[in-house]
Amino acid sequence: MFRIPNFHQQELEFSQAWEIMTQHGQGDCLEGMNAMNRAWDEYIASQDALFNGDVQVVAFEDDEEFFDHYGTECNAYNVVHEGMSQLFGEAA
Repeated sequence: MFRIPNFHQQELEFSQAWEIMTQHGQGDCLEGMNAMNRAWDEYIASQDALFNGDVQVVAFEDDEEFFDHYGTECNAYNVVHEGMSQLFGEAA
């Protein structure tokens, strides 16, 4: 799940979120969710590299820019994740 800043939080129905993730995954909702995980991991890796003094080009300067670009997809991810977890019940 993404911790989305209040400004970028959106209310989405499950069907809307599913469609957004499916489009992001080019027809595959699970791939769309995996792509969002990869995008976040790449963003964090780039921030770590900057913090460590490594010179590299970064796509996003900070979380605000990331959520400006991927805010809808992050919200959709959370809705689908939450909806799918309900199918499996609570973790033991």
